[in-house]
Amino acid sequence: MPDRIAAVILAAGASQRLGQPKQLIQVGGESLLRRTARLAAQAGYAPVWVVLGFAAEQMWPELQGLPVQALTNAHWGRGMASSLRSGVSAAQVSADAVILLVCDQVRLSADHLRALLAQHRGGTVAITASEYGGRLGVPAIFSARLFSELLQIEGDHGAREVIERHPAETQTVSWPEGTFDLDSPEQLKGISAE
Repeated sequence: MPDRIAAVILAAGASQRLGQPKQLIQVGGESLLRRTARLAAQAGYAPVWVVLGFAAEQMWPELQGLPVQALTNAHWGRGMASSLRSGVSAAQVSADAVILLVCDQVRLSADHLRALLAQHRGGTVAITASEYGGRLGVPAIFSARLFSELLQIEGDHGAREVIERHPAETQTVSWPEGTFDLDSPEQLKGISAE
């Protein structure tokens, strides 16, 4: 393989708007945390890093038996960027690129993750992002030359600002299902009814 592309799953938040840890919500008999990690591994990303924080001791068992590596971000309360930095710091040691994922994208599939991987390996630009709802976002792959920018993000910001800074260095994979993420109790009811 021309590139070793690691996965970093940001799973450290407290899900305050939802009122319960979204990582542990069951969809199809599987927690969103386990499902996201399993799909990343199935799609061919390695290593798969899972960044835990809030209630990490409850999250660890969800990853048992999966080919993933988990780490706990002690500073998760400072915002998403601290978890992003923790994950990228761990991944950059052995990766030529990294895909960033979150746990609340309920419609995520291994097929979409494979499409991103194929597009990135077949291209020459630094970013391969998912496109949904008129925006670009995660899951998104970032080449190593952008690791330093990812490591400078602060507060409750994610990687979208890096994508927006490099439009000429970004290619996209359409993913209409990405418009749905899990943030509210009302959305949770909708998932339960499926």
